[in-house]
Amino acid sequence: MLTQVTKTIKRYNMLAPDESVVVGLSGGADSVSLLFALKEIGITLYATHINHNLRSAAAGDETFVRQLCKDWNIPLLVYQADVETFAKINKLGIEEAGRNLRYKYLHQSLIHFNAKKIALGHNQDDNAETVLLNLFRGTGLKGLCGIPPVNGPIIRPLIEVSRGSIEAFTKKNKLVCIIDETNNQSDYSRNFIRNNITPLIRQHFGENTPSTIARNAHLLRFEEEALEAITNKKKEATNKINIKNLLSHPIAITRRIIRQCIHDLRGESALKDITQQHIDSIIDIAKGQSGREVSLPGFTAYKEYDSLKLCSQKETSIANHKLNLTFTLSLTPPQNQTHCTESFNYDMVYMPLELRTRLPGDKIKLPGGTKKLQDYFTDTKTPKAMRDTTPLLAHGNDILWIMDKHNRINTAYQPVEGQRICWVTIGGDTNV
Repeated sequence: MLTQVTKTIKRYNMLAPDESVVVGLSGGADSVSLLFALKEIGITLYATHINHNLRSAAAGDETFVRQLCKDWNIPLLVYQADVETFAKINKLGIEEAGRNLRYKYLHQSLIHFNAKKIALGHNQDDNAETVLLNLFRGTGLKGLCGIPPVNGPIIRPLIEVSRGSIEAFTKKNKLVCIIDETNNQSDYSRNFIRNNITPLIRQHFGENTPSTIARNAHLLRFEEEALEAITNKKKEATNKINIKNLLSHPIAITRRIIRQCIHDLRGESALKDITQQHIDSIIDIAKGQSGREVSLPGFTAYKEYDSLKLCSQKETSIANHKLNLTFTLSLTPPQNQTHCTESFNYDMVYMPLELRTRLPGDKIKLPGGTKKLQDYFTDTKTPKAMRDTTPLLAHGNDILWIMDKHNRINTAYQPVEGQRICWVTIGGDTNV
């Protein structure tokens, strides 16, 4: 196994000369074998143990790891994880919450030890199980690539070593390891695949089937990398996509461009809630009329003329249409008039006036006649995002003043010679 680990490290360029490594050490056969193998190779090592505090044996596991590192003279850092509380606060399942905390603490330990890489004990069988799990979940090509051998600072030197080889290695070197009794329980999806599905696959297709699945995942990873390179080359701005260009690509690239834009907008975690149906609904919006939109988990997609736009729902939602602005109404011209001052026919101005953003039913009278505010924004090709933030001076649904680059005044309220004039000056936080 030492030879295989050395080959894997070289094949994937996992370690540069003299780089130190933090091993995620649970105490099980995989992590103990990994720690021992890297120690034998002569790599500078540190270890990190995360106590999830979920099992009755968790305290005993921690004690075992502490003693092992003491015996092997390897510096150890132990974290206490409150997985149940973390899962409750973040509305996650226990399995996902534990994984998130695990990687959080592993990255912290990297900084603590001033090391360069984090080594994890995922093996070839784990990789095959991940491919099957992703296949059943419907994660697409990227999911069928399995577990990456290298992912940033994370390396997996056992990724091409079978579970059987690891067990033989532990026996040969008389390595004492912890046996996690929950591995025999099929409550979690991965354990169900391991305990129920994989044995049937081995029985029907042969003992080496997990190795075949893992090799296929390795080949698919090259396909994924090629498609990702094409996607990044074709992708435009994150939140504004030229529809003609988007739809000119094969559908696979079009879908990938949209997913990449969602990733850039909302982060990797957002993609777990995005299904193929969501992506196709966005494409349907792009093919339809301007102004169409669809709300998806965490963001909104809408068509604006020749562009498809994506924006966070935090940006599109308006909890309060009132603005953090003030205004003063005066019968005498202000001494220092600015672009935030306008004159009106005093006899036509009725109180109360308010400064706000648009509401359904808003209208304004212009030289061509009364126009819905929505139609005004369409005619002036005002971007949708700006429509929800444009300051308006209003009396009910009657708009007196649109404070955009056109600075339009309702003709019914414009000053008339021989009648009294008033001036409205805007103050507060505004960019108009």
